[in-house]
Amino acid sequence: MTGRSFSRRDTARPPRGGQPREAKRGDAVDAVQVDFGPLNQYLGFYLRRLHEDYRRHFVAHSGDLDIQPREVGALFVIGLNPGLTPSQLSVALAMDGAPITTMLNLFDRRGLIERRVSSMDGRSRRIHLTAEGRKMLKHLRKLVDDFDRQFTGEALTDAELAQLIGLLSKLLAVVDE
Repeated sequence: MTGRSFSRRDTARPPRGGQPREAKRGDAVDAVQVDFGPLNQYLGFYLRRLHEDYRRHFVAHSGDLDIQPREVGALFVIGLNPGLTPSQLSVALAMDGAPITTMLNLFDRRGLIERRVSSMDGRSRRIHLTAEGRKMLKHLRKLVDDFDRQFTGEALTDAELAQLIGLLSKLLAVVDE
C-alpha cells in the first residue's frame, strides 16, 4: 500500500507486510503506533481505505470538472447505452434508486443529460446525454485513460494492475450471481 505518487492526509496505516508504522509529524495520529490487528487480513478493510483514497485522488485530479468517480461511471454507462431508464441504470451500477435519482437530478441541473418520454410507455423516461454531456464524457475519457496507472504509481507494475483488475472483476462476477 505504499509508493503512490500523491500526498496522503490520513491516519497511520500498515505498510506492506501489515505491520504498523510510526506516525509522522502532521499525521492525524500524533507519535503513536496503530495496531490494526486482524484488520490487516480483511479484504473489506483495504477496499474501504482504497475507495476513499481513490475518490480523493480522483477529485483532486479532475480539477474544475467537479465530478466524483461514481458519477463518471454513470456518465459512461449512459453515453454507451443511450435510452436506459433510471431503474436500468440503477441495476447496471448496483446503486439504489434514491442515489440514482439524486445523481440524475445533478446531471440534469448541469445540462449533461436529458430525460425523454419513452415511445413505448408514456410514464417511463429514457436517459440520454446532451451535447454538453458528450463533451464532458470526452474530457473524462482523457482523464480516466491514465488515472489508474497514476493512482497506483510505483506500487504496482502494469501487469500487476491488470491482474488486480482481473481478480476484482472475477470476484464481482461471482458476488453478483
